[in-house]
Amino acid sequence: MSPRHVRLPSARHRRPGAARANQPGEVLRCLLLARGPEWVAVDVATGAVVRSRASGWPLVPIDSSIARSGAHHRADGTVSRTGPELNVVEIELADDDEPMDPARPEAVMLREAPELVGTPRRRAIRRILRELLPLDSRRPLLGSLGPSISYEDLDGTRPSVAVVAPDRVPLFAWDAAGTWCQFTLGGRKHRLPVVDERVVEADARSRGGTLTSNAVERAIGGTPRYLVVALGAPRRGQAPKLVLGVLPRP
Repeated sequence: MSPRHVRLPSARHRRPGAARANQPGEVLRCLLLARGPEWVAVDVATGAVVRSRASGWPLVPIDSSIARSGAHHRADGTVSRTGPELNVVEIELADDDEPMDPARPEAVMLREAPELVGTPRRRAIRRILRELLPLDSRRPLLGSLGPSISYEDLDGTRPSVAVVAPDRVPLFAWDAAGTWCQFTLGGRKHRLPVVDERVVEADARSRGGTLTSNAVERAIGGTPRYLVVALGAPRRGQAPKLVLGVLPRP
């Protein structure tokens, strides 16, 4: 069975920058950007990014009608891809009794795991991703030059998630510490841990520790184009920058 096709708000009906729904029981329709061990999504009506609490929530399930081995473009403008990333989900907000985490100001409390709705058109996906990109890629990623930010310096007033388009196709590799990604953004080099489980579990690793491009493309459904970078749980007083999601070009 083919995934249901869904329409996203047109440019004239979108409200970028507007306050998103935030009351318990309200439902957000979002484009899913990453799903596990933390999920990240963007409200398609306002462009507001939301993410899971550090305490964790059930992962977004892979619907059998959406999960595919690889990705391909259809004649009608939609795209089939591996897993639910870049598909539309609905999330119902719940009462949030946890204190605000300055390292996750976008975090929300949910009644249950996000529900998969369907697949939008490529043009709509590209428009939303472009709106999320930083206006100046040469500025420090998430407000700092290093791979982490001191937790004491965070007050919850700046974003903890960024969607970026590296200058070139990023390099993925692994070592004893785990999987990592090296990329250049605005001429500045970065090397960050990867927690996107599709990439972490990708096969075809070379002896030298490099993940082959074919393995990564099979894992995410296309050539890596966008990275979802976010602050992770503090360690020794530092909130590390992590690659939560790796996305192909829609």
